[in-house]
Amino acid sequence: DHVEEHTIREPLEAGYWVGFTLYPITKCTPRRAVDMLEMYGHERILVNSSADWGPSDPFTLQECVVQYRARGYSVQDAIEVFHNNPARFLGQNPKFDIKPVRLETIEEDSANLVQN
Repeated sequence: DHVEEHTIREPLEAGYWVGFTLYPITKCTPRRAVDMLEMYGHERILVNSSADWGPSDPFTLQECVVQYRARGYSVQDAIEVFHNNPARFLGQNPKFDIKPVRLETIEEDSANLVQN
C-alpha cells in the first residue's frame, strides 16, 4: 500500500499486489496514479481514496476514474482497474464474495431489470 513512482516497480516485479492511496495534497494524486497505471499497466494494482487523519478526500477515487477515462481508456478498462482488481485481491479470502464483472454483463442485467 502507498506505493509511489519510486517504490512501485520492485514489488510488482516480485509478483506482489500494490496499492495507490489517493490524497488531494500528500502521497498520490489522481493524476500521478493514472501516470503510474499508464507506465506499469493495471495488473495487481489497487487504487483507493483516503478519509483519515490528514487532508483527505474520498472523492479523489472518482476523480481518478474520470482522469483515467479522459486519457482514452474504455469503460471496461476502468472496471478492470477500479472494481475487478479489488474483487480479485479481496476474493483471495473466501470470506469475501466479490466477483469481477464485465461491462456486457452489467448492461444485460440492467436491461433485464428494466424489462421486468
